[in-house]
Amino acid sequence: MKIEAIEEIITEDNIHQLVNGFDLIVDAMDNLPTRYLLNKVAIDKNIPFFHGAVYGFEGRVMTIIPGKTACLRCIYQGLPPEEKFPVIGVTPAVIGCIQATEVIKYIVGIGKLLTNRLLVYDGFNLKFTELVVKTDPNCEHCGHLMKEG
Repeated sequence: MKIEAIEEIITEDNIHQLVNGFDLIVDAMDNLPTRYLLNKVAIDKNIPFFHGAVYGFEGRVMTIIPGKTACLRCIYQGLPPEEKFPVIGVTPAVIGCIQATEVIKYIVGIGKLLTNRLLVYDGFNLKFTELVVKTDPNCEHCGHLMKEG
């Protein structure tokens, strides 16, 4: 494994270059527009995408396999209003550990991935909820793959 820190803002102009040659993408972004860019490029380049998001005591995780599963755009429509959202330090740790587990399972080829399932962590009440996610055949990011397949 090679890790290289890159100090750049992810944009439509540089996203393809930034992910070129990578085998997977782990989403640890702090905003939905950038997540949408990563989701789209993952689908375009057929790269597995490991989504993770936090808001206060809540976190969400989902694994996206282009052409086989629902994508981020299938479940999140539009953009929320811009705001500075709260992050409670333990929530990213929990979500990051789950994402790392998903990546390891994917690389090794073991276990059941969080595909077509959104795992929601409620740290306030210490509960996990799993939501079934369905592919949107009209999804602007992955709908064309579902129609081809």
